[in-house]
Amino acid sequence: FRLNIYCGMNSLLYITIFIFHSDITYIMDKEILIVPEPNTLEFSGKWFSFNGFVNFPNFLAKEFGLKRGEWKLLKVSGEGTGIVVKEKIVEYWGDEKVAFATIIQLTRQRKGYLPGVTIREKLRFKIRGYHLDIARGGVPKLETFKKILRWLFLLKYNYFAIYFEDLFPWEKYPKIGAKRGRLTKEELNEIIGYGKKLGIEVFPSLELTGHMENILTLPEFRKYSEWHRPREGCLDLSNKEAKEFAYNLLQEVLDFFDSEYIHIGGDETWALGRGKSLNKAWKFKGPRLYLEHHKKMLDMVEKTGKKPMLWGDMLTGMYLSKEEAEKWSEVLKSDIWERVIIANWDYSGRSKEFFREKIRIFSNRGLKQVICPGLSNWNTFYPDFDRALENLKNFLGAAREEDVLGFLVTAWGDDGEECLFSLLDPLILAAMEFAEGNGEWEKKWIKLSNEDENILKIRKLFGKSIIANNIKKILFTPMEELKDISKVIEEEIIKKLYGIENVLLPKDLDFIREMIFVCLKKLKGKATVSDFIRLASLYSDLWLTERKIPGLQKVLNRFWGSASDIDLLYKLSH
Repeated sequence: FRLNIYCGMNSLLYITIFIFHSDITYIMDKEILIVPEPNTLEFSGKWFSFNGFVNFPNFLAKEFGLKRGEWKLLKVSGEGTGIVVKEKIVEYWGDEKVAFATIIQLTRQRKGYLPGVTIREKLRFKIRGYHLDIARGGVPKLETFKKILRWLFLLKYNYFAIYFEDLFPWEKYPKIGAKRGRLTKEELNEIIGYGKKLGIEVFPSLELTGHMENILTLPEFRKYSEWHRPREGCLDLSNKEAKEFAYNLLQEVLDFFDSEYIHIGGDETWALGRGKSLNKAWKFKGPRLYLEHHKKMLDMVEKTGKKPMLWGDMLTGMYLSKEEAEKWSEVLKSDIWERVIIANWDYSGRSKEFFREKIRIFSNRGLKQVICPGLSNWNTFYPDFDRALENLKNFLGAAREEDVLGFLVTAWGDDGEECLFSLLDPLILAAMEFAEGNGEWEKKWIKLSNEDENILKIRKLFGKSIIANNIKKILFTPMEELKDISKVIEEEIIKKLYGIENVLLPKDLDFIREMIFVCLKKLKGKATVSDFIRLASLYSDLWLTERKIPGLQKVLNRFWGSASDIDLLYKLSH
């Protein structure tokens, strides 16, 4: 018998009682936490001494650091998916990947022990996906992709969509993405193969109508732009050669991927019908051109036996003005969308009822869909946790009550993907817990990450909207343009940051703290050139840890530009 008494955070007293008997330990106050919350979890109160498995799959054991030991896995029959932990035996049934993920989670509950539990799981969504934009910002290194896939496996995601734009390795058009760190076919094959070993399908998310700016601004492809300004990124669908170009891009991807799904894009094509195509006939034909083009692409995808996916906004005109939406209303009436899975996106913090109605726009027409919430990581160095969590909770909560295939949690990089991929991990966990569990994600993040509760509090603190959305603005906006709001922002930030100066943080989170303190110095007129040079150096190290080099210079230029502004102000004042 041993009694441990220790003082925890916030001066609360914690008592843990250990009763040892042979290889069994009774820990009276221990809580078992699994992501997502299982249908049932029965805990006997027993903890068995654990030294590793004899027969855990070698690949998973290596990737998740499980040692070889005396314990055995035993596959048995049973309804649904589940596991039973007995002394030196873990029985499992159903979906192996889900069961193995649960077992790995159990090994993280208490080092050197496994709890005597019976767990039954039944996941409601067929598609449990994560959609990562690699086109705006920087391309992840191979090991970063693998790290992301391991995290997705542990949380029981089964799909991973890579948003390419120009970064797929097209052989027919080798100049596309060549200077932006595009993936090689060897890298992509390794990512796909790694995902397969984890039971995660890696599939492509393309843009073949709008959002083609990184392709259409290349000299040889500007002729295919609908708009006279190629940065608009819309393809001229009245140009036969331009359409054939898009079909060639799609065909190479179809030939390369053996995935079940192919996402062909189709969102935010506002300029379609407004440029060169309008000049030809002096009549707006955007919706008709959209339908014809996408019908052809649906035919191509289905010919290979794959299932097409498409963003839903242009089908409903949901983000257009009333007048524009009426012009596009004919698109939704087409029966071709019965052949596609609609990716229904919205990143707002609206109510569950709002999202329920948004889902019914498509479900009432008998259309299949996945819902796509967002992590609010765009145009910022740190995700807006307040908005992201509200969006995840309400959109996924509505999806649980409606008939949808599943979800794709989206991480975007619009206006600059400065936000490090590593900072998104807690939100990826929260999304799965809102979708399939009970929504209580904080304690589970602490359990799986082995992170101190105080650090999670700081993560959420930095994710307060007033902090996350003002870091970039304060750092890179000339001081005279901040004067009207600087005092309000400064007081709010200082109020929230009390007492965090000396907390030991992970490197990525420590960098955000450094940024915030430089923001406060700038608001007080005390920031120096060296502050910004230091931030640039710290950020470079973090970027290069997880991403390829291309794209970094664009971010560094902002730090150096701000340093130059401060230097100039100093010279003028002296």
